[in-house]
Amino acid sequence: MFLRIDETVKFAVAQVSLNNDINSNIERMRHYIAEAASNKADILCFPECSLTGYRRDFHKIDWDEILKALDMLQGIAAENGLITIVGTPYFEADRLYNAALVISANNRLKYFKNNLTDFDKQYFSRGRNILTFEVNELKCGVIICRDQNYPLLTRKYARRGMKLLFLLSAHYYLPDEACFKLNKNRALPIARAVENNIFVGKANAVGSQGDYISLGHSMIVSPEGSIICEADNSTEGVLYHEVVRPLDKI
Repeated sequence: MFLRIDETVKFAVAQVSLNNDINSNIERMRHYIAEAASNKADILCFPECSLTGYRRDFHKIDWDEILKALDMLQGIAAENGLITIVGTPYFEADRLYNAALVISANNRLKYFKNNLTDFDKQYFSRGRNILTFEVNELKCGVIICRDQNYPLLTRKYARRGMKLLFLLSAHYYLPDEACFKLNKNRALPIARAVENNIFVGKANAVGSQGDYISLGHSMIVSPEGSIICEADNSTEGVLYHEVVRPLDKI
């Protein structure tokens, strides 16, 4: 549990390009963490597999390199006084998962993707649990990409009192399919927000990895289903929204 003493929570989602070089991804995250901290954000969420890139052979991942990178990100989060959510492969009990880690100065919480794509199934085991945590008494949850397709998963979070859902995505498709699926991937975060009376912050990748492209459109959605802010299909950047407590009327 992460607690702040003020009466608001300012959250942010980053739309960034990904590649397969971990050091390059860390430096990009370092830049946006510093930017979010300067804008007085409490928590910043990055896309799915933002540490390693998504379109790659995860059988060749160096676990020691991942651990060192996570230690480095924890230090960056601590330096900036910011909670960071990062997408990364993660080994646990001899299994590899597509994970989201909620990282603060002295803690790491883990969520493993529950609903895998065909690409994921080549490398990752399926997660079975959910993850909730608090930022200044605002209960938050985390899902990853295709998890957005399954309303009962988000409902499970809502029944535990979650008011803000972070959605880490990396919607990489071949170009024609990316255009075809764009409206669906914009609509589902809105649907999950309205169904559950919650805020949704979606952090999607942008740009290409090999032949595949992700068309961005990261967004923050209100409990009423209004898009508070939305990125375009090609530009990196950070979206912000500030929630004032109490949230008993949400």
